[in-house]
Amino acid sequence: MRNTLKIAISLPKEDFYKLEQIRKKLGFGRSTIIDKAIRFWLGYREQEELIKRYQEGYKREPESLEEIGAMEQAAAEAFKEENLQ
Repeated sequence: MRNTLKIAISLPKEDFYKLEQIRKKLGFGRSTIIDKAIRFWLGYREQEELIKRYQEGYKREPESLEEIGAMEQAAAEAFKEENLQ
């Protein structure tokens, strides 16, 4: 069993009622829907950080013209093969 902690939160009424509608429609308990929302948000933040690191990497070490040409050629060949199928 997962280690869990209880917390109390306050929400604006409008958000609470929207959340209640969604969770009832999906058949989730309150803890489950809040847990899913938090996990979604944490995943989103992690993706943002990875994108930022990816962009910073390309700023430090951009692709060469040869690399860009090779990728364009590979993409063109892939599209050609896809159209044949």
